[in-house]
Amino acid sequence: MDNDLLLGADDLLPMSDINVTPFIDIMLVLLIIFMVTAPLMLGGVQVNLPKSSGENMSKPESPVIVTLDAHHRIYVDKEDITERNRHYYFQTLAKASTSGEAHVRVDIEVKYGEMMDLMAELGKAGFARVTLVTDVKPQSTSGTADQ
Repeated sequence: MDNDLLLGADDLLPMSDINVTPFIDIMLVLLIIFMVTAPLMLGGVQVNLPKSSGENMSKPESPVIVTLDAHHRIYVDKEDITERNRHYYFQTLAKASTSGEAHVRVDIEVKYGEMMDLMAELGKAGFARVTLVTDVKPQSTSGTADQ
């Protein structure tokens, strides 16, 4: 009976080990969540961008991304902007922008004149630099011609 009391006394001593298994489980779940949601936060509205050959430009820290889709709707990030209050909204964004840049993503089906109207409207609203976004296709790196 004395042995039972001694075994029970060990259970009352403080535990000096830290169990990190629950912490690791939570961190892995958060990692998976961020891996799934990160691509959704980058692009905004899905459009078919025109192709161009050239180098990728460096992206500023926080440009305003304006998208004109094939249905002639204008979005800032993923927010649909109505024509009625669009100019005032663009002015507010231009004043709040730290870089003064707007990146314009236009679907390949949109007419050139409509794209230029949007870019002019952004310039009038106060953006210092309005940049068109295209889908850059990789250039051929082979220096020799096939014979």
